[in-house]
Amino acid sequence: MKKVISIILILIIAISLNVLISNSNISLAAENLTIKTDNETIQKDENFKIYINIGNIQVASYTLNLYFDNDKLEYISGPENTNVVNNRIINVWYDQAGGKNTRQNQDIAVFEFKPKETGVANFNLIGEFYDSNGNRISTSNTNENPANISNSSLQINIVEQPENSLELNTITGEDNNSLLKIMRLDKEGLIPEFSPDIKDYYFIADLDTNNLEVTAIPEVSNANVQISGNQGLKEGLNKILIEVTSKDNTSKSVYTINVTKTSDKEAANSNLETLAIENAMLEPIFDVNILNYKASVPNSTENLNVFAVPENINGKVEITGKDNLIEGDNLVKVRVTAPNGYSFKDYIVNVHRRTQEEDKIFEEEQNANSEKLNSLIDEKGLEFLSNEQEIANEEENKNNQTNNYRTISIVLGLIVVVGVEIFMILKRKTRKK
Repeated sequence: MKKVISIILILIIAISLNVLISNSNISLAAENLTIKTDNETIQKDENFKIYINIGNIQVASYTLNLYFDNDKLEYISGPENTNVVNNRIINVWYDQAGGKNTRQNQDIAVFEFKPKETGVANFNLIGEFYDSNGNRISTSNTNENPANISNSSLQINIVEQPENSLELNTITGEDNNSLLKIMRLDKEGLIPEFSPDIKDYYFIADLDTNNLEVTAIPEVSNANVQISGNQGLKEGLNKILIEVTSKDNTSKSVYTINVTKTSDKEAANSNLETLAIENAMLEPIFDVNILNYKASVPNSTENLNVFAVPENINGKVEITGKDNLIEGDNLVKVRVTAPNGYSFKDYIVNVHRRTQEEDKIFEEEQNANSEKLNSLIDEKGLEFLSNEQEIANEEENKNNQTNNYRTISIVLGLIVVVGVEIFMILKRKTRKK
């Protein structure tokens, strides 16, 4: 009889433990990280991106350690919360909603690099992942990976630009093209980001910077490029000129980099904190490091009210081109002069004053868009209510399931207690006999 009771008790305890374990968030085995790129063969003068992807797991936080060949590659950019130490990139992310917005089956980070020299470059990635309860997600069901760390690697080949590619550019390019395809410095901090159509740029250098290496590659390979002013930088304002002359000598473009060499960067601060035009929307949305914008105003607008506030309260703002607008395009320039009196930055807005005909077309488009938006809101409103009901039903089912698990656990617990009590009673009776 005692053996039977003991077996029953063991089974009850085993079942109870199984129920408890099934209701705790123990992390499951997950697939390794994957690293991918658009093309594993990269030309030396081309920037490229690599993408970090996770598989079918729900991740609430992680730490990525990406190792790269810093002899052959230069790190350009990455997501927020990223630090670079020598050849190691550290990226940390956590769900600020406390595990409600986990990541799954997606690219979780994108990093951009610039080749420095030809050859084979290697990437090695190590990651640690955690679920919404703070449990480390296991990446292996074996003892081969006791630290639960996932890793992946990638290899790319950096090559020179093929000669036939250069010939193709010469054949297909326009003989009067005097634009640059690539322009960069050997130090980070050039503002704004390079674009062939933007001619003015700004850079702040420390007192230890005497020379700046400029890379300037024209859109047409046979165009002539001359660089001056990048050697022997003096304290104060310096100008680097990049002159591009077209193949047929009929066109010339001049790119200017305004370099401030100083020990006091705040005194050289020529950034705007706010830029806005009354009754007009800037395109793109204002950003301190974007210097060129577009805006459209009605035909009735002859003068503009421009709001421009410098980051440094001691900076000076001068606005030109905002009055007596003509129909069509008008250039409005907002020049910010830094407290040091010589560092400056020009924010340019191309303001289009519409004609009366354009005003009519604009109003018709606005009305049509308004009707579409109202229709979409009505449609999405019904869909939202339906989704909300589905979510409510799912939550109710989850709550019911949780309550059932709790009830089962309580019942099994009571069974264990009763079983133990019966066992003790039988044991005492046996001793009396």
